[in-house]
Amino acid sequence: MVVFKPFSPYMPTHPERVAADPYDVVSIEEAQAVISENPDSFLAVDKPEALQSDLSLEKWGELARHELERLYEKELTERPNGFYVYRLTSGQRQQTGLVATFSVADYEAGRIKIHEHTRETKERERVEHVRATRAHTGPILLSHPPHANLKQILHKATDGDPLFSFTDERGVMHEGFMIPNRELARVMMIGATIPSIYIADGHHRAKAAAVVSGMSGDRSQKNGRSHFLGVLFPSDELTILPYHRVLTAISPEEVENMLDGLSFSYIIKEEDRLVLPNEHGVFGVAYRGKYYKLTKRQEDPALDVAILQRDILTPYFNVEDIRTDARVDFVGGNKTVVELEKLTQVPDRLLFTCHETMMSQLMRVADDGGQMPPKSTWFEPKLKSGLFIHRFD
Repeated sequence: MVVFKPFSPYMPTHPERVAADPYDVVSIEEAQAVISENPDSFLAVDKPEALQSDLSLEKWGELARHELERLYEKELTERPNGFYVYRLTSGQRQQTGLVATFSVADYEAGRIKIHEHTRETKERERVEHVRATRAHTGPILLSHPPHANLKQILHKATDGDPLFSFTDERGVMHEGFMIPNRELARVMMIGATIPSIYIADGHHRAKAAAVVSGMSGDRSQKNGRSHFLGVLFPSDELTILPYHRVLTAISPEEVENMLDGLSFSYIIKEEDRLVLPNEHGVFGVAYRGKYYKLTKRQEDPALDVAILQRDILTPYFNVEDIRTDARVDFVGGNKTVVELEKLTQVPDRLLFTCHETMMSQLMRVADDGGQMPPKSTWFEPKLKSGLFIHRFD
């Protein structure tokens, strides 16, 4: 069973002004530009380095807490205890999720399943953020196999007037609702019938919540630290885009060597434009204005990002750990072909485009206790931070 726990969220009076993209998809420069235009953006809380650089980790956490306290006084209001709904609409696609708090004990017991290792540096940062702010400010994206009864409750809750409704700069509509109190027990009972759920995005935030929970020495239900903020969506409503790889400081000789070596196991075709793969086992390559399509000759059951790592990045560019190699960067699949092609205008930059990972693959890896390569999935649209805040202590 998985524990779904109701909570009393803090929510903004002007959500369209406060809501912000997740901290890890926004650069410092982008955050600074947003905050200069709108000081109430939640990026000031989630990415305080945009306000002041060269801070110690402790001072960085204090600045985040200061910004959150400012918003408590100015914008954030505590809402009644209960379960909530977060609905996102992008074009013809819609995803409707349960907003609740989820048990650290379930996470540690493996009932909330992971598919990715955390990085120590990033983990320390998130631990300090949760510890300093005494809040879970960015919801963890969770998923589960479709459940008809839960879906019915969520969609029925959206029949009423929303608590908030706004459309962001990308044309995505964000809406929040409250589930009627009469459904509380039923929602919790549904959780008791679900053996496990999956972290789709937010592994570092989940790990940080568990670490901070352990700091208190009290794992009782009365301690707010024992649960963390999440939004739970059915797997058939989530949209995954690919995550591409960019290598820097790459010479023409290295690229030529790669193409020669891969000709035995891949069909290599030069193209006029950058290739965005639409099938498994295909990769696009861009370097110095030239574009190639690589198609694996034999069927390979591995994830495309794992194939890229095993067949190309490690043997031809000595990339042993994609998480720590300074030459490697990642680009989300929401970029257009034109935007991706611009990335390769730098002479020594090599781009690999990949096919997206499927939700069924993610869940299978998690069920098997395996680990996917970092940055294997880009979920779109992104959940906004600052719309629901779980404050504890």
